[in-house]
Amino acid sequence: MKFLHSKFASAIAAAYVSMVVGGLLLHFLTTGDFGTLRYSLMLPSTLGAIFIGSLLACGLWRGFAWAWWLGLVATAIQLIRFGSWFIARLSSGSAPVASWIIAFLLAAFLCVLLIKATRQRCSR
Repeated sequence: MKFLHSKFASAIAAAYVSMVVGGLLLHFLTTGDFGTLRYSLMLPSTLGAIFIGSLLACGLWRGFAWAWWLGLVATAIQLIRFGSWFIARLSSGSAPVASWIIAFLLAAFLCVLLIKATRQRCSR
């Protein structure tokens, strides 16, 4: 069972990266604005989310301890950054469905990381 927890956390990280990249591509496909796509892909926050999310997915899949710690730090930072925007958006109206999905993915990732079996699996 310990094996499945780290794999599930890895799948959540991969889903998060897919949401980030998919959102950019979906916006490009609906608007056709290549300038916005290029600008979005050059943002440090976008590149960081894609790179660190991919690194986490690979590291957690293989059960590395550094990936577990990096996952905790990255999730805490992202929850602070995204959470402040998300709460402000909710207070002024409603948030888009994609924002709810991202919030759920971040919360689920943190919960799966904090399970004792996940920490025990990530010991290499």
